[in-house]
Amino acid sequence: MNFNQFVNKLNPLAQQMSRGLNQAVQWTEERLGNVEHLTDLPQDYKDLERRVDAIRAAHLSMLRVTRAYAQPSFKEPLEFQETVRSMATRVQSLAMGPDVTAAEEAAEDEPKNAHQAMARACNQSSDQIGLEEPFGAALFKYATVSEKIGDSELKMATSALTVPIIQCKEITDKFFQPFQVTLHSSIQNAMDARKRVQAARLRLDGCKTRYKSATPDREPQLREEVEKAEDEFVTVVEEATSVMRALIESPEPLRNLADLVAAQLAHFKDTYELLQDLAPEIDEMQVTQEALYRSGRSQD
Repeated sequence: MNFNQFVNKLNPLAQQMSRGLNQAVQWTEERLGNVEHLTDLPQDYKDLERRVDAIRAAHLSMLRVTRAYAQPSFKEPLEFQETVRSMATRVQSLAMGPDVTAAEEAAEDEPKNAHQAMARACNQSSDQIGLEEPFGAALFKYATVSEKIGDSELKMATSALTVPIIQCKEITDKFFQPFQVTLHSSIQNAMDARKRVQAARLRLDGCKTRYKSATPDREPQLREEVEKAEDEFVTVVEEATSVMRALIESPEPLRNLADLVAAQLAHFKDTYELLQDLAPEIDEMQVTQEALYRSGRSQD
């Protein structure tokens, strides 16, 4: 590479550094209040910025709430934690022995959520009390329904032996992940476009400032720089306007929200139907037991 080639290669870098320096100087002067007139943005553009900010804030806040569905962060009841801890101890002791199959079966049988843990506790209590006793029978019925509710939760969940908590797969797939994609693609594109507008505006106002204080021999060159900066500013504003409008008009966030509602509705509908069938049986058993209890007390 000869000297001329080196200089030609260096010139674009020098120009880029010069533009960056001019923007920094203009930004500093504006912050210090030394600039009287700034190039204003169209009101329609400002309105789009405000709406994009609102959409971005909504995505951030809703992702913060639903992140629990995608990460092992649920706080299960103490009873569930203790059940998992005792099961883990049992699995570990079996795994250290010769019967590896028994350890695998114990791991597979481990409760994956609070409903399953409650079902196990009620089943054990029911066995101890006996099905012939009303309370034992009621515990057995409650355990059966709790197990079904736990299974219903796991239909939307991704659970593993090492992560004994609910990771709601349906909500993660249909809401959390798409919302996150929108945040890092469409919304980020809009934010990047706005940064380009801000940079172009700083360059334009910097060119205008230098043109105002130019000596006569430099006026033609600086006037050309102003015109070029104006053209660039108009172009990036139009591009940013298009990107922001596309984000605002996109039906994707509303579609994701509808999927979130549908997933939760399906889950709680299953739970409601199971408990609705159980409640009259428990009530009837309680009334019968109450009558027997009062009858026995009156005979005494």
